[in-house]
Amino acid sequence: MISEERSLQGRRGRTIVYDVHRPDADALGVVALVHGLGEHAGRYGHVVERLTSAGYVVIAPDHAGHGRSGGKRLGVNDFSDFGADLERVIGGVQRDGLPLYVIGHSMGGAIALDYALNNPDELTGLVLSGPAVVPGDDLPPVMVKLAPVLGRLLPWLPATALPASGVSRDPQVVAAYEADPLVWHGKIPAGLGGALVGAMTSFPERLPALRVPTLALHGGADVLANADGTRLIGELGGGGDVTIKIYPELFHEIFNEPEQEQVLDDMMAWLAEH
Repeated sequence: MISEERSLQGRRGRTIVYDVHRPDADALGVVALVHGLGEHAGRYGHVVERLTSAGYVVIAPDHAGHGRSGGKRLGVNDFSDFGADLERVIGGVQRDGLPLYVIGHSMGGAIALDYALNNPDELTGLVLSGPAVVPGDDLPPVMVKLAPVLGRLLPWLPATALPASGVSRDPQVVAAYEADPLVWHGKIPAGLGGALVGAMTSFPERLPALRVPTLALHGGADVLANADGTRLIGELGGGGDVTIKIYPELFHEIFNEPEQEQVLDDMMAWLAEH
């Protein structure tokens, strides 16, 4: 594997840092790997290794306000900024006609789904891991309606924090997450929280237009992203080629659970079929 760190200017002038990982042999396809809220692309080294070993070029950006990229931490108040930055990153890599796939985790799953709905003819396949598609059951309906408004009025108001214990059943993964200086460990600002909720509420109406072949995977014991969102993709996804798999015992980061090899095997098999 040959890796290169690059950067470019994002939609609002923030520096977006991303990695391009190339396989040692001829490439079969290109994968854009889209990380979740508060984390960064560097946490996916083992996923990148599986993909490059199978012949895929992997593009792995840090979102604006995340990881190595510029901007105030988690300071994105317009959800469409993520998709616009992702489009610039993908456009900055020579693909030579190779098929393009997007893999998105958690909030990155919402970004990837939004990207697929906006660019249906560009993608060969979409893979979602614990995607944030519908609000959690603990968020009252009134707050679902108020969150985008509050985010616009008071974007820097601290809203909620993600409990690290919900990331994985592997204590070593949780410890590494808590010790990672590039992971955001504070509360989510209302601006980003409201922007994400706003995107979520748009999906039920938009999902029937999904035409990209899709694999959606979710941990059945996920307390950070509602698995009903993945089930909703299976119910409403309009493209016909939608595969849903729920792993009953797994927590949020299914690529970092003790059963990660099975999850990765399932993903790689689906990619090979598509």
